Amino acid sequence: MKSSLWLLPLLISFLSCTQDEPNNKTKFEIHKGVNISHWLSQSSARGEEREKFFVEDDIRFIDSIGYDHIRLPIDEEQMWDEQGNKNPEAFSLLHKALELAATYNLRVIVDLHIIRSHYFNDEVRPLWTDPAEQDKFVALWRDLSAELSKYPNHMVAYELLNEAVSDDHEEWNKLVDRAVKAIRETEPERKIVIGSNMWQSVRTFD
Repeated sequence: MKSSLWLLPLLISFLSCTQDEPNNKTKFEIHKGVNISHWLSQSSARGEEREKFFVEDDIRFIDSIGYDHIRLPIDEEQMWDEQGNKNPEAFSLLHKALELAATYNLRVIVDLHIIRSHYFNDEVRPLWTDPAEQDKFVALWRDLSAELSKYPNHMVAYELLNEAVSDDHEEWNKLVDRAVKAIRETEPERKIVIGSNMWQSVRTFD
């Protein structure tokens, strides 16, 4: 059986992740896609403005020009409050996007983009120095996995973190191991996208 872990350089929005025949209906197979940025990530828009930013017409257009998937970044501060409670409106938008994508047979990579303890351009990133923040990261993935596990494995994949930046490569490896194990407790076949350390650099693949 093929591994369900992928190490991908997500430096561009076009991905080729399989050698199977195209248009497979039972595997998470992707060839060309686009990043849906500044919607549920890196945006202060809320309410009607956020709701109208990404709609069915956009998904229809993406499908019409031959793309087969979208990468959908989400930020902790949009999806959960400081106490870890889900934001119903944000999760409703996420579910709506996933359901619309499925209508057009578009695969989706749900990317946990920015969390409160880690932003790839910040000088201080508590994720790597505070064990409690690492526990919280794993808990976010348990929560997200429970929320999204109903979607078929061939339609939705998870990206653990956008552009991990740790001074110690092994810190990212260890955190990856914990997060993957947490997801695998209930989703043994879900595709998981893992970027290399230091802004997903090629030189850190090893």
